[in-house]
Amino acid sequence: MKDVEYFTFIVPPDIWRKKPGPSKFKMSAEYAAKVYPGSTPILSTREVRRLPTTPQELANAGRTHGDGVNRRPMTEARIGQILQEYEARLKREKAEKQIASGLPPN
Repeated sequence: MKDVEYFTFIVPPDIWRKKPGPSKFKMSAEYAAKVYPGSTPILSTREVRRLPTTPQELANAGRTHGDGVNRRPMTEARIGQILQEYEARLKREKAEKQIASGLPPN
């Protein structure tokens, strides 16, 4: 893994911006120099991100959520089970509403 520093930058004025101002997102110094020449980092906004560099790290990075939980593709059986549970819950909630309103359930 490679550590890369990201900052919010003060970007120079352009067509849409009349005064220098902070960037809307954090950027690395290399990216800011390429996209916004003359921009300066706001040092208090420093953030270090660990970026994958090897093929193995790249493969592992795609399999986790931001919180580190493994992401596995769902099978058709699991998707079907989720849909059945959802439909059963909708029917149950509809019946409860009908009972609450005084109507007989279907």
